[in-house]
Amino acid sequence: MATTVVIDSGILISSVLAGPSTAKAKALLQHLKTDQVQIAAPTLLLYEVVAVMRKAVHQKLWTTKDAVEARNILLAYPLQLYIDDALLKRSFDLATHFNRPTAYDTQYLAVAERLGCEFWTADERLYNSVSRELAWVNWVNNFVET
Repeated sequence: MATTVVIDSGILISSVLAGPSTAKAKALLQHLKTDQVQIAAPTLLLYEVVAVMRKAVHQKLWTTKDAVEARNILLAYPLQLYIDDALLKRSFDLATHFNRPTAYDTQYLAVAERLGCEFWTADERLYNSVSRELAWVNWVNNFVET
């Protein structure tokens, strides 16, 4: 695997919030840690983590205490964060190119494209919409430990 990888918030969130991708997300993150791979993402990831943790409390999936603990763990995760006008503009262009309804997810694509590295996502729809053209996009449930 490369020295830098972009992950989306779904990977981090899946590692703490039980769901169909939890085991794969944990395995991928452990693999990246073991191989000392730098994890990168757009700054948007932090906002998404906070939003999902709050939503889990609102939906009574978690207590406030548990969500705050998970939030703090995820916000402390060692990430290289990126945001600038060029990335925001590129995310809009990528959203347009792939006919995506918003430019949130394409911010991750823009960072990976800039860094020339793999991107791992927990979003199967995003993966399906771009993977035929972007071979460096990977879906977490396709992760295989080596």
